[in-house]
Amino acid sequence: MVALAAARRATAVIVVPQFGAEAAVEQPLRRRILDEPGLPYVLVEIDPAWRVSGDVHPNARAAYAIAAVAATKLTSLPKSP
Repeated sequence: MVALAAARRATAVIVVPQFGAEAAVEQPLRRRILDEPGLPYVLVEIDPAWRVSGDVHPNARAAYAIAAVAATKLTSLPKSP
């Protein structure tokens, strides 16, 4: 995905929503999957209460927070040539 975006002069950023504290099992996975290969990502910490009622998906407040962090990350990355 990152290479495909770069080939099209776009910037890829993987958004990783984190509801509450990162669990001990999640950190080594994030490091192995995202950090070691150097993939561009942003970890978005979200209040665990910001979920759709009766569902695990983010609600509107969480979606706004995710979008705001992603936009900030995208504007801070170097532009593709």
